[in-house]
Amino acid sequence: MADALDALFEGLPERLTIEQLTQVLGLADTTITYRWLREGTVPAMKLGKRWLILRDDVKAHLRASYNTATSTSEDIDPGTTD
Repeated sequence: MADALDALFEGLPERLTIEQLTQVLGLADTTITYRWLREGTVPAMKLGKRWLILRDDVKAHLRASYNTATSTSEDIDPGTTD
């Protein structure tokens, strides 16, 4: 996953524009991006009328939110101890 995220953000500046964020997230248009920013789905700060979107914050958020399978008690062999 880390390699894919690094490749996705490769060549992008430290501060992203709305258009760059829209493109990297694969969204259809900036309307969705603005909604996600307002709702806090994507980390950013609103300074006056402008959004400050830090590339590394977005990458860290995506890493932390990555959908991976979690183990359940059924996945653990009952004969083992932790």
